[in-house]
Amino acid sequence: MGSVALHGVSSIQENTPVRYLSDTGIPQGRRAWNGQVAMDGGDSFRILFVTPEIADFVKVGGLGDVSSALPRALASRHDVRILIPAYREMIASDHEIEILGKLPGHADIPPCELGKTVCSDGLTVYLLVCPELFEREGSPYCDETGVGWEDNDIRFARLSLAAAQIASGQAGLDWQPDLLHLNDWTCGLTAGYLHWWGHDVPSVFTIHNLAYQGLYDVSRCQALGIPADAFNMHEVEYFGQLSLMKAGLVYASHITTVSATYAREITTPQFGCGLNGLLTQRAEKGQLSGIPNGIDDSWDPRTDTHLAQAFAMNDWRGKRANAEHVRRMFGLGVSNGPLFAVVSRLVHQKGLDLTIGAAESIVRAGGRSSSSAGARCRWKRPCATWRPVSLVRLASILDSMRVRRVACMPAATSC
Repeated sequence: MGSVALHGVSSIQENTPVRYLSDTGIPQGRRAWNGQVAMDGGDSFRILFVTPEIADFVKVGGLGDVSSALPRALASRHDVRILIPAYREMIASDHEIEILGKLPGHADIPPCELGKTVCSDGLTVYLLVCPELFEREGSPYCDETGVGWEDNDIRFARLSLAAAQIASGQAGLDWQPDLLHLNDWTCGLTAGYLHWWGHDVPSVFTIHNLAYQGLYDVSRCQALGIPADAFNMHEVEYFGQLSLMKAGLVYASHITTVSATYAREITTPQFGCGLNGLLTQRAEKGQLSGIPNGIDDSWDPRTDTHLAQAFAMNDWRGKRANAEHVRRMFGLGVSNGPLFAVVSRLVHQKGLDLTIGAAESIVRAGGRSSSSAGARCRWKRPCATWRPVSLVRLASILDSMRVRRVACMPAATSC
């Protein structure tokens, strides 16, 4: 994805040149975290989990799943609460929202109301109620056409600012976190604001996808309340641009990624997206860890009402019934060969080049292939080369949840 195409939702191209290997590492004045959290008795932490999406209300990718599952997994030992923007889906839901107060603005970031809702299992969710920023058609990051919101910097600076205000005791709540868990570039400024304000609140910053960095022009620093002297190669500057992701990497107490393998990969020039120098420094200080995402074992095909036919382990009749349903839905020809399905964002990181390269062999061997995903323009050209093998067509499928675009192909992968 082009580095400026989606106003902060964009990814960094592969093989970004590397510099910014600093001798100073952590900015002067910021305490290196020793892994201990201040507590007021017992062994329970108060944790604020800050995220732009959660599967309970609005989900774009794996972060939404993690945001729903991880706080609940920790809840048996810790007081974990969510902070998330109040998107239109949340406002329109049946959840009762209690308005707790108002959070002041900062620089060009507008004030907002802070709401609270409690899920049926007791999970507390704080909501940023700011209709002009969050109650929009589309996803948390993009409009209905897939174009990133022009003001994503302000939108997610508002999320980061609210987290910092809660953590520093400026929100007027009777609850204050011992630890912040921040996720991806959308939350990166949280640790920055706390550092610039002189508040020493420990934070964990999780990288779900380093390629999406939230890059903006340096002129946006003032609008976001970022001190001018923080725009340097050791802090928030990235090849002449402002990087919200880098703010999180620099100022957070500890960094985690979604696997030990990815934690190693991002310290290399090939996968470090130009930040491998900084990440290598954090790793050498013991401040970069790989923690695998868990698997949600709550799904049960024996009871899932969305399936064409429920099935159990080794129930091949039920599995074939669902494969037949997919075949008809995608307009695929009848075949005794296997059905290969791709459910993914169609971007390079997901291995689409490998899928396209294997599609012809799959088809010629009697297999079938289907893809359900959002596509980017760069993949339309290579996918179009499969027209001699099979007709590529697009269909809209209406389900009980939403209207989604589904790429349909009688015999080959398409976008």
